[in-house]
This record gives sequence, C-alpha cells and structure tokens, in this order.
Amino acid sequence: MKFPVLGFAVMATVLIAGCGPNLTATPTSPTTTTPAQSPFISQFGGFFNGTLTLVRVSGGECVGDVMQADIGTVEVGTVVISQTQTDVTAVVRSASTGLSCRYSGTAGPGAFALHTQACEVNQILFQCTNGASRVLEQVGSTFTATLASGGATGTVTTFYNVFSNSTEEDQRRPVAGLVLEEHFNAVRR
Repeated sequence: MKFPVLGFAVMATVLIAGCGPNLTATPTSPTTTTPAQSPFISQFGGFFNGTLTLVRVSGGECVGDVMQADIGTVEVGTVVISQTQTDVTAVVRSASTGLSCRYSGTAGPGAFALHTQACEVNQILFQCTNGASRVLEQVGSTFTATLASGGATGTVTTFYNVFSNSTEEDQRRPVAGLVLEEHFNAVRR
C-alpha cells in the first residue's frame, strides 16, 4: 500500500520540479511587434487629382451674396493623403490659386473624416459689389470622403468669420459667419 503513495509522491515531485524556473537557460528579451493594419480600415494613402465644386454658400452678409453666383464653379486641385493605421493626414492644394490646407483625422471602413490643421492663408480680403470691404478669417474646415474604385468623393466644408473695416485685428468689427460647402471628386494617380 505504501508503494502507490510513494510512487505518487515521486511523480508529484518530478512534476513540481519541472514547473520551476530553468536556471541554465538563457533569458529571452521581449519582442515588440508592429500592430497589423486592420482589414476593416481602408487604405487611402496616395496622390489624387480632382475637382472641388462649390455647392452651397450660407451666410456671409455681402460676401455670401456675391459668392452665391459662384455656385457650380469647379476648381481643379490635388490631394496628397498619408495614412498610418487609422491616422490620416491630407494636403489639399488648389491648382488655380496655389493655396493649400493641411488636414488630419481618422479612417474607417471605406471612409475618412478630417479637420483642418492649418491653411496657408487665414485672412482673405474681399470687395463686395456694394463697395464694402470685408476680411474673411478662416476658423475651420472639415473634409470627409469615401473611397471606391480607385477614386474618392466627399465634401469639404469651410467656416469663416467675416469682419469689416480693417485687417488690423483690434480695429475689426464682426459682421457675419460664412459657410462654404464644396463637393470633392478625385482619382488616384
């Protein structure tokens, strides 16, 4: 009767010893891995040629009145998109004016949503048809798009404050807010 108990004790000792640390093995350092791109996140990176078509003007006092006539105007430009995982940045440049804006945001399945990081020009001087001078100051912009068949379509919405009297900040008088909405259509080069 003692034999099975002794055999069990020997087996338990061997098992316990086998679970202990191996002091003769060389330690391994932890490995780092770069997280894999999610199969659910679309890849937008690349260089695109495209158009921006003004589709809506809202507010803006006399500036908005003048810009209503520009609805349907098409502007040609380029978009350079960079992407790391879900982080997306884009530079939108107008071919006609040379102005550009930088955007950043996130990508999801088949779409991205970005907001303005910076634009080259924050103030625009504007002469209304009634002779009044206005200063437009950009306060933000959003850029949303979907990707399909090597192209991207979406909307760029830009928000401005409209001031009168002077380009000097301490002498300006607020007049109105202005919202411009443009339809974006581009193909990857």
